[in-house]
Amino acid sequence: MSAPRPYPWTALVEVLGEAPFEEIRGDLAAAGTDPYEYDAFVLAGAVGRVLRELVPDDAPAEAVTSYLRLLHALFLHWAGGRQVRTASRERLSARLAAPAAPPPPAPGACYLQLPERLVWAAPSDGAAHEPLDGLFVVATPSQIRVLAVLGFRREREGFTTIDATAPLPAPDLSTRADGSAPFASVLPAGDRMGFHSLTSETELIWLALLALAEAPG
Repeated sequence: MSAPRPYPWTALVEVLGEAPFEEIRGDLAAAGTDPYEYDAFVLAGAVGRVLRELVPDDAPAEAVTSYLRLLHALFLHWAGGRQVRTASRERLSARLAAPAAPPPPAPGACYLQLPERLVWAAPSDGAAHEPLDGLFVVATPSQIRVLAVLGFRREREGFTTIDATAPLPAPDLSTRADGSAPFASVLPAGDRMGFHSLTSETELIWLALLALAEAPG
């Protein structure tokens, strides 16, 4: 029997412990801040203190933003009881092959653990494509925010993230500029391997919505 897949937040939580999350929750409550409001969340004093523990001193400015978005997703996931949802490879792949408008997501935060090596994306233009482990999904009645975890595996220290935010209902999903269908693989022989690729923020948003529709709560 294979060992269960690890979660990308486990090592971070072990390093930080529970206290920083409790401190952030206390700061937000004292200020009357809605935790789902990202712009207000980043101004909390406890968030700044935790961020200084996470971010290397020589990290570029864009890395700080990535850590902030990750910390926000981790906090909401923690505050919501660390809910994890999964979708089967066959059903999710079928949805990606013929995407139809999914139902709106229920408000809340969860982690969607995707089937291994099913969906791939490049963290930046020209970068190598990496498989998605899963998605932190944060939904309100008017908005969905998705933070994808790429390249996470047991033998690697850390992982890569990409994120997207969109109003609800989600923007239309259209054929790509090169004429290929949304979620079609851009990897060599990727279609034969049953892989799917993300090439836009809209595809990332739709991936989250389609996976939520297939993943029992």
